[in-house]
Amino acid sequence: MAITFYLPTRLIFGSGTVSRVGKEAKALGRRAILVTGTHSARKTGLLDKVTQDLKENGLEVFVFDKVTPNPRASTVDEAAGIVRQNEVDLIIGLGGGSAMDAAKAIRLASAGTSPIWDYYIGAADTRAAKPTVGLMLVPTVAATGSEFDSFAVITNWENHEKRAILTPHYFAQVSIVDPDLTVTLARRPTAQGGLDIFLHVAENYITTSNPTSLSDGIMEATMRVPVETLPQVLAKLDDVEGRTKLSWASTVACSQIPTLGGEIGYRTLHLIEHAMSGYYDVAHGDGLAALLPAWMRYTFPARKERFGSLGRNVFGEKDGVAAVEKWLDKIGMKLNLRTLGADPKDFQDIADNAVRTSRGLLSKHPNLLDAAAVVQIFKNSY
Repeated sequence: MAITFYLPTRLIFGSGTVSRVGKEAKALGRRAILVTGTHSARKTGLLDKVTQDLKENGLEVFVFDKVTPNPRASTVDEAAGIVRQNEVDLIIGLGGGSAMDAAKAIRLASAGTSPIWDYYIGAADTRAAKPTVGLMLVPTVAATGSEFDSFAVITNWENHEKRAILTPHYFAQVSIVDPDLTVTLARRPTAQGGLDIFLHVAENYITTSNPTSLSDGIMEATMRVPVETLPQVLAKLDDVEGRTKLSWASTVACSQIPTLGGEIGYRTLHLIEHAMSGYYDVAHGDGLAALLPAWMRYTFPARKERFGSLGRNVFGEKDGVAAVEKWLDKIGMKLNLRTLGADPKDFQDIADNAVRTSRGLLSKHPNLLDAAAVVQIFKNSY
């Protein structure tokens, strides 16, 4: 199996580095659109601070603050129209994974006349798109690692589908990761983000059919960061040292770095959670937490040794499944689908959606993960 490593993003990491946004942006463009969430960056004063920095460096700034969790395809298309109409030459994603994924998708959608969803269902070809607008990403949450990968997840609320695609167009030219920006994050989204970091690696680790010592070493070291550090940060939310560790782990976990050791597996839990959160609009981290125990128990018969390695090398315990469940409880993420508002009558539709939107990747799970199996995982998570 041939592996191609391509990571063109220039990463600037460290406390206080948000002060470099204007300087770095000046080298990329003159008219910038600042893509962010509906309230958080404005509430903390960060949006005004970054906007002023950009203006002081000579950039004209358009603020687009309509991004919601599980960002909508319609929102992306609206912003892409603004980019084209105003001849914007730089998109800056400021916020969590939703803002950064939206910024990536806006870059792709602004390259032509096709709606963004066409790219996600294959009706438009990403290879034919020629984006000329620059892209900068500035995360305010340690979670998705969107600042250092080429994925973006978008939701079509008209049909309740949530899909992800991978394209080189989604690599940022520059990403600025300032852990100080994550200190204002409340306890629950901090926990949601830490779980997402863990699972970006754990799912690959468990499902791989050809583990190697190098990739295992990279993944185990990365997983130990949220396992050990997240409880400390949750106990002291202004722990900058802990927040810095989580930010590093977030940036590494979803990047190509773990593939340097060889083959890794697939994030099949993410794929079925996408169908769930696309249907109910629940927080991604909450959906993952609710489904994780049942997903582990379903997968265990086909990956007993991998769960054993997870337990020993990440948690220092024999039983990997029990260790993960104990950790979920410790970080306040022992959840179920019932408390998230799911309705069992919808499970078959959501499972069919998961299979339909997974691009065949659910078939690569270690044991059969068809719609019937997904329904059973949903039932066992209720």
